[in-house]
Amino acid sequence: MIPFDLEYYGPESADEAVNLYRELEAEGKKPLYYAGGTEIITLCRKQVIKPGALIDLKGIAEMDILEVNGDKLLVGANISLSALSGQRHYPLLADVARCVADRTIRNRLTLGGNICGRLPYRETVTPFMLVDADLILSGPGGKRTEPLNRLFEKRLRLNPGEILIKLSIANSELNYPVWSRRREKHGPVDYPLFHLTALRKKDQLAIAVSGLCSFPFRSTDLEKLINNMDLNPQTRAKESLAFLPGPVRSDDLASADYRQVLWQKDLTELLERMEGIER
Repeated sequence: MIPFDLEYYGPESADEAVNLYRELEAEGKKPLYYAGGTEIITLCRKQVIKPGALIDLKGIAEMDILEVNGDKLLVGANISLSALSGQRHYPLLADVARCVADRTIRNRLTLGGNICGRLPYRETVTPFMLVDADLILSGPGGKRTEPLNRLFEKRLRLNPGEILIKLSIANSELNYPVWSRRREKHGPVDYPLFHLTALRKKDQLAIAVSGLCSFPFRSTDLEKLINNMDLNPQTRAKESLAFLPGPVRSDDLASADYRQVLWQKDLTELLERMEGIER
């Protein structure tokens, strides 16, 4: 149970949700949006956060779509990770979603909640980073579309009161060779030591990583290094540590040194396989 009182609202449209947020904020009630609620409810129970009102987004139909529309794949923010793991439009997204927690948690955990959460992993954002997905957002200033890689800097930088409605991917981005390697200590339902994903588009590799640093990332500087074919894969993997956007994590699961060793090993294998180099 949540050990304090709060108000609950269940809007049926994005406009209604945004207007509710604006009104409740003006009343000093510190409203929060939530859909699956797994992380928010846990933080409320621990009193890490104490909102005065929760605005449930589960009733908003436009956030619950998973469909091809013309030349775009549209993925609603309310889609559960279980549903994502079963879809066939974007196999890499299915593989990544299938790795998060167990089936019971995936049934409740939404894509939007995973991307917008506070945990350092947020694994499902990485497949969208690789394909330069667009975000469709709704807020007090109206609706807007923005590139994910422009707004995601350690976390998703939304304006106050803004909602992530859905993500849009060009179908042409879904047919390139991909790679996914998740490192765990205890098993598949554990948090990852890191999760490395990659896509090869023409002659260039793009990589996105979760768990290695305290936030998911895709780095232009790192990609310049790994695409430098004048260096062998082992050298690029070793030098990559200097191009990470933050310190390598150290926690109860593994030390930073251990993560670095595994990272260099997996990045070397990725480069060798994706570039067709004989081992």
